[in-house]
Amino acid sequence: MEASETAESIHLSDDTEEAIHLSDTEEAIHLSDTEDNETDEPIDLEVSWEDVLDYRKLTVEDVMAKTFKTLEEAEKFYYSYALAIGFGPRRDTRGGLFEGKLRRRQWVCNKQGYRDKKWLNRETDGSGRNRRKFTRQGCMAKFRVNYMVDDGYYTVRAFDEDHSHQCANPRQAAFIRSHRNVDEAALGNTNTMTKVSIRPCHAFEYMVEQSGGYITVGFTRKDLYNKLDQQRRTTPFESDSEGALSYMSTLAAKDPHFYCRFSVDDEDRLVNIFWRDGNSYVDYMCWGDVLVFDSTYNTNVYGRPLVLFAGSNNHRGSILFGVGILGDETADTYTWLLSTFLDSMKGKKPTAVITDGAESMHIAIGRVMPEARHRLCSWHLSRNAHTNLNSKDVEKAFNGCMNKFQTVQHWKCGKLCCKNLSCATTSGPPGCMGDDNCGHKHFLEMFTWPT
Repeated sequence: MEASETAESIHLSDDTEEAIHLSDTEEAIHLSDTEDNETDEPIDLEVSWEDVLDYRKLTVEDVMAKTFKTLEEAEKFYYSYALAIGFGPRRDTRGGLFEGKLRRRQWVCNKQGYRDKKWLNRETDGSGRNRRKFTRQGCMAKFRVNYMVDDGYYTVRAFDEDHSHQCANPRQAAFIRSHRNVDEAALGNTNTMTKVSIRPCHAFEYMVEQSGGYITVGFTRKDLYNKLDQQRRTTPFESDSEGALSYMSTLAAKDPHFYCRFSVDDEDRLVNIFWRDGNSYVDYMCWGDVLVFDSTYNTNVYGRPLVLFAGSNNHRGSILFGVGILGDETADTYTWLLSTFLDSMKGKKPTAVITDGAESMHIAIGRVMPEARHRLCSWHLSRNAHTNLNSKDVEKAFNGCMNKFQTVQHWKCGKLCCKNLSCATTSGPPGCMGDDNCGHKHFLEMFTWPT
């Protein structure tokens, strides 16, 4: 199996909405003079409602008396406390290392600080971006632990429980971004259900029922889609793309003349793929003078254009020369596909190419096959005739010229008949007198084979 490019991560999914959810944090935040400010990214902590039942009763003295063996324990404690109170925490500053351990770590409320002044007039700075809602309200709530070298554990050195904003109620706190997390068990269940054709949205509803409600499930439907998208971006050749390329490898092992080539984008996702078997190669060598180059839509679950390279044998039977699935229909993409097709056919070019008239196809054919005659297929010719000719007699003669007359002499006679009818009909354009400048008369010459 030949390949123009290799990929470590391939993503072809029918869930087009799986875009990474951007948080409502700001690009620039005015904070106090700290060493290492960090954002409020969600932390992979297993915090359940059973863990937070007693945190509402904690006083400042109770928290200041706490000790922790690791930073993970301290972080889990503060996140559980934040879930019980109804706010979202985030990591703030940290100190230096001592024997591989951080000497200081601080967490704050996600509404700590203020938006930087340079972002306040975003609507008038010419960037064209909409202003985000204000999320920073100068909240002073914080939690800091220091590592005690002599004792070997972390102690609480600072704790402020006062907030400058109203905290969320228990039914709302579970949906704060800092407390939402898709764990490995939920991700594994979703992957298993996807393999048996259960969509992620239905898998999410199932897990909601299993957990007892949207509050206790621990994440939203969008979080699940984001996690799946992250998995596809980081897992090499995952899901349908991996299966498709594995299937191509199996065909290549069975057919020594099998050909397949694909390309990936900057994020290592499968974009374009072309393949043909040995029989298609033999057929093209025999009957490849005329090539039908057409794309279809909505024939696969991904909504990608499916391009067929087809022809006709001496029994007027349709034959397939190759198949391609593309990421888009730009001229560059079609150029890659036609170049790949010719490479698979040892450089043999067709005499004529029939397409549906797409401009991007026309440009690509001019780049790769400049000497080939490019014409429209009969269906598009009939449609153009029906649109441009105002006479049923002319349209009937035109269709007969395409489909009935077979010899060159008969075809020329039919063409002349169509021309005469075109300019003789009373339904022709105003001022049509049958002269050589009549556009109605020369409609056939624009869309038929040259003599």
